[in-house]
Amino acid sequence: MRLASSGTSSKQDYLGNGLIFLNVILLAIWAIKDTIALRNIVLVLGAIISIIYIIHDWRFGKLKKQLHSINVLPIICVITIFAWVLIHFFCFSQDPANQFQELKSTWLRALLGSILAWGTGLAILRKPLLINYLWLGILAGILAVYAQYIPKALAAKAFFVPDYHGYLFDGKINGVLVGTVLIAGLTGTVLDLFRRQQLSKHLWALLFWFVGIVLVMYSYVFIYDTRNGFGLAAILFAALIMGTLVWVVKRILTQGATKELKIVILFILAAAIVASLFAYQQMQRNRGWVTLIEDAKIAVQIDKYPHWQKSNDGGAYPKTDAGREVVGNNYERVAWAVVGVRLIGQHPMGIGILYKPFNRLLQIDYPGATPYATHSGWIDLGLSFGIPALLLMWMVLASVFYFGLQSNGPFKLTVPMMAGMIFLLYLVGELNGKHAVEILFYWFAMLTALQLPQKQELPEAIHD
Repeated sequence: MRLASSGTSSKQDYLGNGLIFLNVILLAIWAIKDTIALRNIVLVLGAIISIIYIIHDWRFGKLKKQLHSINVLPIICVITIFAWVLIHFFCFSQDPANQFQELKSTWLRALLGSILAWGTGLAILRKPLLINYLWLGILAGILAVYAQYIPKALAAKAFFVPDYHGYLFDGKINGVLVGTVLIAGLTGTVLDLFRRQQLSKHLWALLFWFVGIVLVMYSYVFIYDTRNGFGLAAILFAALIMGTLVWVVKRILTQGATKELKIVILFILAAAIVASLFAYQQMQRNRGWVTLIEDAKIAVQIDKYPHWQKSNDGGAYPKTDAGREVVGNNYERVAWAVVGVRLIGQHPMGIGILYKPFNRLLQIDYPGATPYATHSGWIDLGLSFGIPALLLMWMVLASVFYFGLQSNGPFKLTVPMMAGMIFLLYLVGELNGKHAVEILFYWFAMLTALQLPQKQELPEAIHD
């Protein structure tokens, strides 16, 4: 029996290592333009290996026991979303031809990515440190952009060299997408290592976190000049600093000052200094932060100020009572979001397609309107597949957030942090590429696997 068990474990290790390797490739290239062929190969091969791994874990591992728990709820929600997409096609479609095309392409890749991610999550649960290879894959893609940026910066003799369509990540949002996932994942991983009292044994993880944070923040300010990415990072840093300060105060009151606390305080100071430096640089380059609230007050009045209907055409924007023209992206994005929410109320089942649902629905009440998206992923998904899809997606994130915090597993903090940041990311980030939907479902599946209960958390009745 021991030899059989050893052979089974060895087979799982080989399969798991293969999955990790494919994930590194996929996460490095997923948001990079013109990589669809390689992505398809990795997704198909990865899904096949993942299915084998899942079956193996069901037969010889603890997966069968893990699925006999309430933690199966988010998995059921993900499966139900895919079922709803099919139901929508047969019952509510307004454009069957295009919707069928998306079923064969985007939704098929989303399904393959989900299968790959779920099997990979099970493999990572066996060896939690393997999660760092996911962050390494994302970082590799970011470093590829730096390989383009550095020659541009040297030629321009400047640090600030934005080029929204010239880099490997097309537009701002792809840099924001991978950057937000990376800093949330790295931060959660470090906190979980510290929580399990393993950080001192893996100090490289702290260095990995610092390098990843600096590279992402620098890219937000000097390469992409992106406010939504920087705002998301600021929220994460603020939560990290405040939460850690509360923990430090509690520890001082209960245990007094220790060497461990000094290290944590230095960590907080370093995080605060890095955040402050990049915040200053961002504020210097983007005046929209200063006028955001005032501009938003005008933007929500979509009927009084209809300028939002003609986007990116060089036209004038509305003015404040003081005569100042509002900042364009402040005004447009808030106005589009308000209109998008109104349209969801008018079309609660959605139009059924991922490609420009906002623009198509706009033509009904605003013929000739040019905006193609609301710049909010959740609103666009609501316009695509309606309120049922939105509720199911939010239920996935809410349930993994809750179960993650309730668990005592290796990713008690990583899973909730990732869930929270993904919600915020798709709240202010656009779905300018269908791969953003594929990546979303990849992380849905990954988080549903990482929050599964460990052996010590399973009910005694189903223990060996």
